[in-house]
Amino acid sequence: MLSVKLNDITFSSPLLNASGCFNPELFNTMAPLNESMGGVVTKTVTQEPRPGNLQQRTVELPGIGMLNSIGLQNPGLNYFLETEVLMLAQYGVKIILSLSATSIEGFGTMVEIVTNHPNGHWVDAIEINLSCPNVAKGGVDFGISPGRVKACTEATVQASKCPVFAKLTPNITSILPVAEAAIEGGASAISAINTVVGCSIDIKNKKPYLNRISGGYSGPGIKPIALHAIWQIHHHFPETPIIGIGGISSANDVLEFMMAGASLVQIGTQSFRNPMIFSKIHQDLMAYGQSEGLQHLTDLTGCAHSQKMKRQSLIQ
Repeated sequence: MLSVKLNDITFSSPLLNASGCFNPELFNTMAPLNESMGGVVTKTVTQEPRPGNLQQRTVELPGIGMLNSIGLQNPGLNYFLETEVLMLAQYGVKIILSLSATSIEGFGTMVEIVTNHPNGHWVDAIEINLSCPNVAKGGVDFGISPGRVKACTEATVQASKCPVFAKLTPNITSILPVAEAAIEGGASAISAINTVVGCSIDIKNKKPYLNRISGGYSGPGIKPIALHAIWQIHHHFPETPIIGIGGISSANDVLEFMMAGASLVQIGTQSFRNPMIFSKIHQDLMAYGQSEGLQHLTDLTGCAHSQKMKRQSLIQ
């Protein structure tokens, strides 16, 4: 009932983790996670290792989420392919490799490395991070320009043998031009949204908490922003699958995202508080589906748009 087919990939569950918000080693101690997660999105990987930004680079915002300015710390693509992809493969979930590059051509180069590597076949899909707000080159600099979004997506798609998802930023006047650009570039799905740029001040020391001043805000507070983005993208591009991200902490949140137009969702900040949130939401979704007599939960995808149209027809 909870399985989702997106392109040629069948996910056993609509629940994924958001990039950088999950430790796969938890599978070793929390077996139900294998059953409740449809796939794992890796920490964003760059071609060369990155140490990330200087401390302080995280701030907890009690009750509303957190700010982070990690800066894409990672051990590099070769290390991932030699080590981490094999660890993930043993858990039997789909692997979505999150990639970031500092140039348009860099995306194609990285995908060619993945394609030609002996372990590259374990990667089921690629999510290109066009929206990280915490790096000096790439990330959101690509994501605010429809032209660069299209070019980065095209470069990735042309080099890839698997589906490509484009992860978009909310830090823009309208998400629709960049969503359209990603679709024109060949993206198989849109992942939305990444974090919202924010800041927090340490009033005791009279300075920003984060070394880079600003960071990416995530958590329950960004859910309405994310939902609006999903609604807009589905309304204008109803044939394009959407992976909803932003402030999800319950089965009700997942249902809202699906009704707004998402086929899959990613859970991020709340998994830090409760790594078993995937299992809880999975169980609650099963109970909801049974109570509603649903054969496939994906029947709900975009249904709120249909209800809106029905209401408008009645009014007219």
